[in-house]
Amino acid sequence: MPLDIPIPRTIFSVTQITRTISRTIEQQPQLQNVWVKGQVSNLSKPASGHIYFTLKDENSTIRSVVFRSSASRLQYLPRDGAEVLVQGKINIYAASSNYQIVINKIEPLGIGALQRAYEELKQRLAEEGLFDTEHKQPLPVFPKKIGVITSETGAAIQDIQQQLRNRFPLAELLLYPTLVQGEYASAQIANAIRVMNDRTDIDVLIVGRGGGSLEDLWAFNEEKVARAIFASKIPIVSAVGHETDFTISDMVADHRSPTPTAAVEHVVPDQQELLSQLKAQEERLRTFMLRRFSIQHNEINMLKERLSPSKRLDSINQLSQTIDGLETSSYKAINESLESKIELLESFAAQLNGLSPLSTLRRGYSIVRTSTGEIMTSNKQVNVGDRLDVVLSEGKLLCTVDEQVE
Repeated sequence: MPLDIPIPRTIFSVTQITRTISRTIEQQPQLQNVWVKGQVSNLSKPASGHIYFTLKDENSTIRSVVFRSSASRLQYLPRDGAEVLVQGKINIYAASSNYQIVINKIEPLGIGALQRAYEELKQRLAEEGLFDTEHKQPLPVFPKKIGVITSETGAAIQDIQQQLRNRFPLAELLLYPTLVQGEYASAQIANAIRVMNDRTDIDVLIVGRGGGSLEDLWAFNEEKVARAIFASKIPIVSAVGHETDFTISDMVADHRSPTPTAAVEHVVPDQQELLSQLKAQEERLRTFMLRRFSIQHNEINMLKERLSPSKRLDSINQLSQTIDGLETSSYKAINESLESKIELLESFAAQLNGLSPLSTLRRGYSIVRTSTGEIMTSNKQVNVGDRLDVVLSEGKLLCTVDEQVE
């Protein structure tokens, strides 16, 4: 019968096991500089500046961390759902005894494929002549109605509206809301361009969005959008919010603007500059006519000295009649020109006055501000007992809220 010989036991603590495994991993050179591809999920960016997420594929997951020192140097910041390629080292996170990858670099997967598609489409459309200058349409000088194709919730439309109010409020804006990124964005943008072209009251179109990554802007690199822009009978300004890189839409459009705000500056004139030009033109016309009159009078004086007394009177009378006729016709031309300019200025002034809040006040309305200066549009902005400033057409009132009525 064999004898039962007790086997000596070596007992480890959890920490010792974790450290042993950690040292084993650290001794594997191939695990200290690895490239791993996968999909980002559960992304977290706490106040510490570190970035945490899970890198996964169809069957497995691995904890991932980018420490603050490396995160500040990243050229690409991941987001949930993105396919990425990461470089780093494998180690053990002792607190949970889980293995993880400590990441130094992150590259998006798919950018290379998108860039190749961009270059191929760019070359093909260039060969077809879609970028040629001869196809570019001039922008209208004084557009009455401007069509805008962008997201109704994005910053682009707000920037465009604000700039238009400041620069040329006489122009009307018509928004056709669309998606500006994602799978269905390009189809919506192309369709919006076609629909706008069915109208007869649109003078110019602004098509664009705010800035973003290559993937975010990809709708404006789609062939269907490029061909819709090229086919447009309405001049189009491409206003995709990025300063350096050009989208395909930028190249096909009649005019390219680096931002939606700058697009308005290209599309409409500045009302203040217009008024200054009118005043300058009026002054030049007055100066020119006065100079002409002075020249004519000098010629009369010279003739007086050269003519004999018998012929002087007839010549002077003839020249005087000619000059009188010139003066009459000149003053008439000046007055007609000035009346035309005055009517234009009065038209601008009347329309601008109609947009003025003072005009609204004179019709019996008022502007109510809270004690912090905020304009009130709802009774939910104040509480009973709060003080309000009420601006009337003539004077102001200081009021106290006694009751809120729904």
